[in-house]
Amino acid sequence: MARRKAQINNLFICTVICLSIIAAVEYFKYGTRINYEWFHCTPVVEKIGTPESSVIMLSSRGGPSCDKRGEFKTIVKRISRDFEPNNEHLSFCIKENLEVPPVHYPIHENKGLPGYIAYAGYDKDYSLVKEMCADTQIYHF
Repeated sequence: MARRKAQINNLFICTVICLSIIAAVEYFKYGTRINYEWFHCTPVVEKIGTPESSVIMLSSRGGPSCDKRGEFKTIVKRISRDFEPNNEHLSFCIKENLEVPPVHYPIHENKGLPGYIAYAGYDKDYSLVKEMCADTQIYHF
């Protein structure tokens, strides 16, 4: 009987430890969801041209971990998700802001200037993309 009681106590302790670990992970996920901007770059999208135009201007802003590398990754990810190259060809360019240092940690409300700005649109609006990307290489999907 004493052996059975020891097994039940061990099972109870293991269950409490496992539930505590799960609770800690869920609390961390909840905390990072609330402070998402602190850990990630958030894309900023603006329509360019007429309401029917597919051209957008993309940049990204965020907290301390959103340096130029993170901004670039966020912009490219957003372009590849927002446009479907199987429906129509896509043209885009990415302009670098050389005034912004590669590693910058904007922790205040004023995030400063973005490190990269991209213009993207389907080829039906290629003339507008070409105008916005006048001094930059234009890429095509």
